[in-house]
This record gives sequence, C-alpha cells and structure tokens, in this order.
Amino acid sequence: FEMDWDAFTSTPSRLSAEPGERDARAELLRRVTDDGYVDDYEGVRVSSTGRRFMVRDAYVWNVYDGDAYVGQAALFRRSNCEML
Repeated sequence: FEMDWDAFTSTPSRLSAEPGERDARAELLRRVTDDGYVDDYEGVRVSSTGRRFMVRDAYVWNVYDGDAYVGQAALFRRSNCEML
C-alpha cells in the first residue's frame, strides 16, 4: 500500500482502514477468527500516502506456526481493486 516491505509487514492492518470502516473491519476479523477464513471480503483501504482504494473478493485467513496462532493474512488480486 505504497510503502516498502519492512513498513508494510510491520504496519498494523487497522491503520490501512479508514476510521469509518473500522467497525466493518472488526466484524470481518471476527468472522475470520470464528470460521478460519473468509473468501468474500470487500472494503475500502487507505495507502500510506492517503490514497483510497476498494478491495473486492479478497481472501482473509488465520495464520499459525504449528499450533500457535500468529495472526491473519489476506490475498487479493490487483485487478479486483479500484482507486477511489
């Protein structure tokens, strides 16, 4: 989201959601926690430079290291994103 790899991998994902979208983001993460993954995420994100974009049809899943939960990851196609 317009940042280098170190910044991208250390930035909390909540910071790429607009304040008005954070409740929807929290609901998404609750669904992922409960179900293990979702394959229908859609939402507005914000790059490090403030550019807004819509993500559609994203996959989000729980990540484990062995049995230890370490977080969540997402995958989406650039072609499923629209700059706003």
